[in-house]
Amino acid sequence: MKRSKRLVLLAHCILNSNAKVVGLAQYAGALEELVCGHIRRGSGIIQLPCPETTFLGLKRWGMTREQYDTPFYRSHCRNILQPYMQQIEDYLANGYAIEEIVGVDGSPSCGVNLTCAGYCGGEMDDAARQHNNLREISGRGIMMEVFVEMLAEKGISATLSAISEK
Repeated sequence: MKRSKRLVLLAHCILNSNAKVVGLAQYAGALEELVCGHIRRGSGIIQLPCPETTFLGLKRWGMTREQYDTPFYRSHCRNILQPYMQQIEDYLANGYAIEEIVGVDGSPSCGVNLTCAGYCGGEMDDAARQHNNLREISGRGIMMEVFVEMLAEKGISATLSAISEK
């Protein structure tokens, strides 16, 4: 049997930049260097769902952590992560190891060390004010926060890391 029994979980857009808000993709499809590195090491790859795309679709605009930090969005994240939690539990029960969970720093959903903030309310016709108020802050994005809570509820610890797209 040639299974490595090692897994890495990647934020959706690491394998599919097409899910990003229009104008934010830094690579054409998948982040080849990261993905190929895990493949060369023999890690299995699980692609996490994109909560923003499954919540608002592809025609959404960039939003901040404050805008996504609602009971509805947190519930959405929990719901779409539930099948992944079951999969993780099954893998762990069968001797597999989760090497790491990789997010995207700066994301309002998938940030691990940094997320974006700065929503100041108002109409979209004041886009310049909205844009000028954006900033990165320390902390996790909403989905990563929910994911860590769900892992803790099951007594599962995992190493979190993040790519930076700056």
